[in-house]
Amino acid sequence: GECTHPQTNGGRKKNASFIMRQYVIALAAVLQVANAWAPLPCAVPRARDYASTIQMKLSNGENKQVVIPRALAAASLSLALLLGGGGMPANAVSGGVADFVDIHDQDLSGKKYIQKDFSSCDARGVKLVGSNLRGSRFFKADLSKADLTGADLTGGSLENAKLEGTILKDVILVGGYTGVGFEKVKSIENVDFTDAQIRPDILTKLCKRPDAIGTNPVTEVGTRESLGCP
Repeated sequence: GECTHPQTNGGRKKNASFIMRQYVIALAAVLQVANAWAPLPCAVPRARDYASTIQMKLSNGENKQVVIPRALAAASLSLALLLGGGGMPANAVSGGVADFVDIHDQDLSGKKYIQKDFSSCDARGVKLVGSNLRGSRFFKADLSKADLTGADLTGGSLENAKLEGTILKDVILVGGYTGVGFEKVKSIENVDFTDAQIRPDILTKLCKRPDAIGTNPVTEVGTRESLGCP
């Protein structure tokens, strides 16, 4: 009869080593391709112990436990985050300097973007009607002709943003921050400015506006009262 030779322990180790090398080479190639199209997130969650160990099945049916270096596990996690990010508006960037780069003319009404960074974002004509923007930052963002009617901007920042024609009717800006050019907004009717940071010269202009009237429908605070107008 034919003579068969069982696989030695050395052969099994070589088999596992070969599979491991192929896995690393394949993963490196995928990361190179992904990096050519978009940068990996700057902040990568720490790889935990369970993420650095995988079960591999050898050709002879034996299960082999292989330890993956933490750096490699973190790189895999970065790729998953890069390719699997869903539920964000078009042109959103996760983990970079700002969370959003270009959302102009999009309808994001009723969405929740708490403590998001829209700094220098192109948000011209965007609709954020009734959106939850608590603690969000629009530093130097272009919000020209944007509609933020009824949005909650509690603790948010509109510092140095372009606000020509921006609708802020019914907005909650409690504890918010404003800057140069804030007086250019189209409507401040029913806005709650309680504890908002507003330059004295701009505050004077706001109090003289005919639309500095009404009461916020949510907080029930009067606009002129919240501005401290005489």
